[in-house]
Formats: sequence, structure tokens, C-alpha cells
Amino acid sequence: MGIIDSISTGYRFVSQRPGLLLLPLLLDALLWVLPRWSVGPLLGRLADFYTGLAEDPELAEGSPFALDQMGEILEIFGQTSNLAQFLVNGLLYHVPSLLATLPNIKETHPSIEIDSIGAAGLLSLLFGLAGLLIGATYMNLLAQNLPIGEGRKALSLNILAGRIVRHWLRTIGFLILFGLGLLMIYIPGVIGITVLALISPVLGSGALFLFAGLIVVILLYLYFVSTALVLDDLAIGHAVRRSIFLVRRNFWTTVGFVLLTTLISTGMGLLFRQITQWHTLGVAFATLGNTFIGTGLAMSLLVFYRTRILAMQQEETAGIA
Repeated sequence: MGIIDSISTGYRFVSQRPGLLLLPLLLDALLWVLPRWSVGPLLGRLADFYTGLAEDPELAEGSPFALDQMGEILEIFGQTSNLAQFLVNGLLYHVPSLLATLPNIKETHPSIEIDSIGAAGLLSLLFGLAGLLIGATYMNLLAQNLPIGEGRKALSLNILAGRIVRHWLRTIGFLILFGLGLLMIYIPGVIGITVLALISPVLGSGALFLFAGLIVVILLYLYFVSTALVLDDLAIGHAVRRSIFLVRRNFWTTVGFVLLTTLISTGMGLLFRQITQWHTLGVAFATLGNTFIGTGLAMSLLVFYRTRILAMQQEETAGIA
């Protein structure tokens, strides 16, 4: 099954089961009524720090980053920041949310200013853990409505709840291990980039580009971990190995799938941004459309992943025979 076939199959499943749209719609409604938990004061102070560094000609010239632009970017992020957006886990579990994509569509959003690093860290952790649980629930509901996969289907409510918690805990374990591994790469990488930047800004910029490329490749090879955890109910190590193996065997097809789905979601996001200008009715229509598009792409991911696994298993069986 090709990329287009996987996407069309995913949307066909979602169109036949509109109840799958309920959870992300409720999540958007929750973000609409909750206040905005802003870290604007913290990012504002950090922006002032970078702006002050940019005023030193030696530091500005030797840094591989544009310090003045970094300050402006942090200022913008501070104005639109909302820790409650961590309730939406779009990276691992592909949960769609218009409010997370377009945080400024509610112009009169009440705001709670977070001026403490400790409070911001604690709230980010709590919202993030809740977001992982919501994401695990969402992906499990999709997996239960997909007739392929190694995990059991048609589970009772109690068994499904236990399975969701198990996947939630496994995802937390994976993120901890991934964070530790990334830290082992990040620290020497940043030190090396800084040293090269002091020797030559050109070398520093080139090293930064290569380092960013390495991180992108790592993320690509781990792209299917959450899917393997949920759809096939695998342990962390097995899910990581399966994701790496699948991407290695289908590298350019996986790249094509990621690029195409990203293009679809980005393009539709631009369209929905225009629709939200039609006041409340436009926001409601855009939210529903964004939820359908995002859920269809999430289901397409499950179809793409599982059909590739089945094809590889059939090839191995044929090779053995």
C-alpha cells in the first residue's frame, strides 16, 4: 500500500467513525475555556539577556546565533505562550488541536502570568503528563477502530483503561531514556560547536547545521515508536527496534509520508487560519475541519506503519520458505 493509499484509507476509516473526533474536539473546547498560562515574563527577561549580549560586538561576531534575532523570537514566544498547550501532544500521538496551532484566535483570553522558573517547570510537567495520557487515550481509540495490528481489539472499558495507563507509563519511560540519550549527544555537541565558533564563525555555523541534521535523522528513525507502543502493544525496547528497522527498510517512503502529511496539515492550517476570521461560526467550522484532517492523518499513520510491517513479515516468511 503506497503513501496515497494509506492516507485515503485512514480518512475512510475516520469518515465511517465520526466518534473518533470527539476527544480532540473536547480538548479544543477545554483550551478555549481555560485561561492562558503565560511565561511571558520569564521569556521577556531571557530576551533582554540576549539583546544585551548582542550589544557586545565581540560576542555578537563570535556567536553562531544571531543574538538580536534570538531576543526578538523569545519576545514573540512570550506573548503567545500558553503552558496549557502541553495538554495537546501532537509530536508523539499526533493529537490535532486548532487552539494549540493558532493560540491567538481567542483575542480576549484571560491570562495567568507565571514569573517563577520553578512554577513554570512544575506546570509544564503536570500539563505534559496529562497531555501524554490524553494522547495515549486518543491513539488507543484509533487503534481499536483499525482492524489490523498485533494488539487486542474490542476490549472492555476496564481492560482498555489499563492498557492506556500501560502505554502512558511506557511513553514516559521512553521519553526519559530518549532525553538522557539526547543529553549525552547534546552536551558534547554544543561544546564542540562553541569551540569551532570561537575558531571560525563559518565552522561553527557548519557544525551547527550538521548537528541539527543529526537530531532530525534520530527523530525520523524513532518516528514510529509511539505507534508501535499502542497499535502493537510492544515494550519500549521492542518498539524502538521496530521503528528503526521499519525506517531503515523504508527510508525514502517514510520521508515522503512525513513530508506529505506535514504539507497537508500545514496547508490546511493556513486555510483554517483564514476561516477563523469569520468570527465564532468560522472558529467552530475551522475547529471541526482541523480535527477531521488531523485525525485522518493520525489514522493514516497507523495504516502506513502496520501495512509496512505486514509487508516485511511476508517478505521474511517468503524468504524462509
